[in-house]
Amino acid sequence: MSSSKKGQIESAKIVVGDVFSRFWFRIPDYQRAYVWGKDEISELIDDVNYASEHNPEGQYFLGSMVLRKATRTTDGVSFEEYELLDGQQRLTTLMLMLACIRDRVTDDKLKAACREMLFQEENKWKKIPGRNRIVYDIRDNVGTFIESYIKTDGGSQSPDLVGIAASKNLSLSNMAAGLQTIHASIDDTTRFPSEADFDRFVGYLLNNALFIYVSTEDLDDAFRLFTILNDRGIPLSNSDILKAKNLGAISKDSERTKWAEYWEEVEGEMGRDEFDRFLSLVRTIYVKDKARVGLLKEFDERIYGAKPPLLALGTDSFEAVKAYKDAFDEAIQFDGLPTSLGNAYRNRINVMRRGLPATDWIPPVLAWYRKFKAQKLLDLIERIDNKFSADWIVQLTPTQRISNMNEVLKAIESARTPDEVLASRVFDFDSKQLMDLLDGAIYGRRFARYVLLRLEYLLASHAAPLNLPDEISVDHILPQTPGKASQWLKDFTDAQREVWLHRLGNLMLLSRRKNTSLGNLDFADKRVRYFEDRVESLPNSQRLLALGTFTLGDLEVRHKDLLNRLAGSYGVKP
Repeated sequence: MSSSKKGQIESAKIVVGDVFSRFWFRIPDYQRAYVWGKDEISELIDDVNYASEHNPEGQYFLGSMVLRKATRTTDGVSFEEYELLDGQQRLTTLMLMLACIRDRVTDDKLKAACREMLFQEENKWKKIPGRNRIVYDIRDNVGTFIESYIKTDGGSQSPDLVGIAASKNLSLSNMAAGLQTIHASIDDTTRFPSEADFDRFVGYLLNNALFIYVSTEDLDDAFRLFTILNDRGIPLSNSDILKAKNLGAISKDSERTKWAEYWEEVEGEMGRDEFDRFLSLVRTIYVKDKARVGLLKEFDERIYGAKPPLLALGTDSFEAVKAYKDAFDEAIQFDGLPTSLGNAYRNRINVMRRGLPATDWIPPVLAWYRKFKAQKLLDLIERIDNKFSADWIVQLTPTQRISNMNEVLKAIESARTPDEVLASRVFDFDSKQLMDLLDGAIYGRRFARYVLLRLEYLLASHAAPLNLPDEISVDHILPQTPGKASQWLKDFTDAQREVWLHRLGNLMLLSRRKNTSLGNLDFADKRVRYFEDRVESLPNSQRLLALGTFTLGDLEVRHKDLLNRLAGSYGVKP
């Protein structure tokens, strides 16, 4: 394989004989266990055999391999090695087949060729280190199994394999059963009536069966390629690879097992994608800057690669993830949150999660909770909500909003007490521009739904959790297209409707989808037939049901009241 520049992606076809002669592979410990069974193995053998018989000059496509190229040094000798991100099941099966072929045939040259494809024998006089063609970093004692049953002549026919195949060790039981399946298949005289038939199959397997490999030195690129190309198994996540890197830095087996089990438990609880998003929050807490590259590179270069490192690989990283996961569970998920915080805190968090456009406000909450626990947590969340939502409403860019939240993180990190943070200027925002925007036409703006959700929070008693419906829509009270004979046209001139139609006082939340035909009713009918059963759990919207009329005067009063409530919540004088 030709050398490639860092970041360059290389792709080519390669037959099995070359795969096991030119490449050295490593199966990283974030990979899943070997799981192929009798059906997959038998089908592969039958398909290759059929192709060898019916298209002997053609090629048989085995699938793709996604590789990350690296340089490894063993006993003073450096060589290229390829971390395998995709293709493990087929490659492992082929390794098992080579061991079985070696142990079945009598041809010394073929036996020797199989040995050379499985491992390189040490020659200290030529300074050639001994190494296996495929090295497995995954747990399960796969390395020991390979030494006994793959490298050793006759090992693939060992009577021990029956017991191992029945064991609970997933990789080893499947490998042991796989060896038995392969021997049963290649010894089957129905498949291979003569030695010539078997020789044809072996020759075709080594010289005509091929992979397409894609290789890069960049881990993010390799991971992305794997995710795109893999359509058979579960794609690897960033969390899988971070787990592996950190497990590799822990030497004590019991410690590795403890953290591996913890990581897998959290991933199972949150789901793979959500866990990756959570790790991005942890990254932000340490880096305090906008993410510039993928999550893996961010950890590699900006956390582990910082001088000095912001976090050490191994136990230190696992403990940090656990600390922030505990903070997330309590402060964001309310699992174990002190009851003293009450529903006002819980309801505020729920409104923020439902209404705000991103989760960039969460890292400061986690950092605070880890440092100060629940001390003045409601005060913090009010300031964070005010700052983040105001920045969004006045149209700061996402980069600016992230930067401002990172300033909050820095204030939390440097503060000795909660009051130092709360008194900081990092929560300042442009209050005049904010209120000018809220006083204008907001319907159709991204923040309109959040503003109305915030009003529901402000008007809730917090004696109980605020029950926000799953489906929420923003609707007009004075409709956009009233009928020609409607009372709306008598109560509002065209100019008045143009001024007030999309402003706060004329908007409300519904707990269901809008119904255009009912939404155009006159207010007296609309209040009963349309609003009544669509605002059951929304305090601000329910207040509308108490109004007997909705004229221009009613709209102006409502608008001023809601605007004043918002101003008060932002600490702005009306």
